[in-house]
Amino acid sequence: SDQPSPAFIWNGNVLSSGMFPWSWHPRTSLRQGWKRYVSSNRSPRWKCYELTAGGSGCKTATVTDDGYRIESDTPKSAGGSGTAPQPVQLLLGALVGCEQATATFVAAKMRLPPIRRIEFHVLAERDEWGSLAPPIHVAPPELSRLQRIWGTAHVYSDATADQIAAIAEAVKRRCPVASMVIESGCELDVRWVKGEE
Repeated sequence: SDQPSPAFIWNGNVLSSGMFPWSWHPRTSLRQGWKRYVSSNRSPRWKCYELTAGGSGCKTATVTDDGYRIESDTPKSAGGSGTAPQPVQLLLGALVGCEQATATFVAAKMRLPPIRRIEFHVLAERDEWGSLAPPIHVAPPELSRLQRIWGTAHVYSDATADQIAAIAEAVKRRCPVASMVIESGCELDVRWVKGEE
């Protein structure tokens, strides 16, 4: 590689290598700085997903590459047969499922007390004119996506309220589905609180 190897120099209160400086204070260590450097220079570690699906009318059956079957439908009032969850309901289910798994991972990596369970109550809203406004061949002025998701997540754990708040912040950053929701412009406001047994 043409990139020079780091040569660390102590210069007053700054540790530098010629490539990057770090302010040195009691809560910053060489190890943390090195982790940041390695993180910023590593290649992506792609995780890929695959599925097949087919449907008739408003109902769709999906099979994942590891063999799970998922069905979706719409209510009879929306032209479907009402025999399976609506696609947006599945999206919300994917969100809380991903947040649950991410929270379990984060708590373990932060060496916090394990999470026994999380109970979610989630609501969402969108402006239906984003999908229904005529004429159909013209883009509507309203957004069709979800505009707000809110609710509560009661976390049952021996972790403190502050530790649960730290888990919630990490979940927002690290949960792939939550990240996608936020990047879409949807307001994600699920309040994480300590559950009382």
